[in-house]
Amino acid sequence: MDLTSLQDRYHEAKAEATLLAGGLLDIPRRALVLYNLYLDSGRNHQFSLIATHGALWASGYFEAGGSLGRLIARRYFYNPDERAYRLGLLRQFADDFRVVNRQVCIDTYANYQFTRRYGREAGAGEIVTPSLLDALNRVHHARDHGRVLPAEEARQVFEQSFRCEQEVTVAPGVEAAVRSFECRIMRFLCLRPLVRFAYFPSFKYLWFRDFANKDERIERGLRAQGLAEKVGWPQVEKSLRYYGVLPDRLLAEPVRCLIETREELARAGGMAAAAFGGGATGIV
Repeated sequence: MDLTSLQDRYHEAKAEATLLAGGLLDIPRRALVLYNLYLDSGRNHQFSLIATHGALWASGYFEAGGSLGRLIARRYFYNPDERAYRLGLLRQFADDFRVVNRQVCIDTYANYQFTRRYGREAGAGEIVTPSLLDALNRVHHARDHGRVLPAEEARQVFEQSFRCEQEVTVAPGVEAAVRSFECRIMRFLCLRPLVRFAYFPSFKYLWFRDFANKDERIERGLRAQGLAEKVGWPQVEKSLRYYGVLPDRLLAEPVRCLIETREELARAGGMAAAAFGGGATGIV
């Protein structure tokens, strides 16, 4: 397949991913998409499962009603106007963070689906970063042969995937969000989170000195993967329910729920096309 055709296939995968990722507030849907990638990979694509935890944790932290919002509300309880102003800044930062979260879902899904079909094509490395292409091809090879990646290889695959995500997708978005954040006190609070994913052992947190620092995010992400290895991946998967964000049915029937989401999007696309005088269309 020539490079132009491969680029077209990648754009199709990204268009599908964009529809599936939903709007900024559709975090449960993005968690569903990422979790399904983990399942589809034969539970070899550990990055997608950790990314699911990241999205669910952030949904509570970067919220006016979440832990950081409650801290701000207590700090400025004596001044309603100042409290409202600070919470407004937090909401804006939360929206900027959701943009990054949404893009992670889009890129992760598009890269996975594209490499699943075309990762062995000669020009694939021109479209997907070579280190990520290598990682995903290892995942697909293991899946196709019905095996689970050995721990050391899975660790390497996770690191390749995570570094690429941080450098290509997350870093530009976080830098843009931080540049727009002029309030020093709020910036200090937002960029020094105590991260606790649901599968962490008791009293275990990942503390950030500066969330805007890419190297620090990578180091903490690799530590999160190491903790997942220690507690065991079945427990990491089971603990998705502990955030209280995902409906029980989504966790019980994730594949069926994704199929239904696709069908719903296809129907909506068909109705929109009919309303505007076109033929029925759906997602890729």
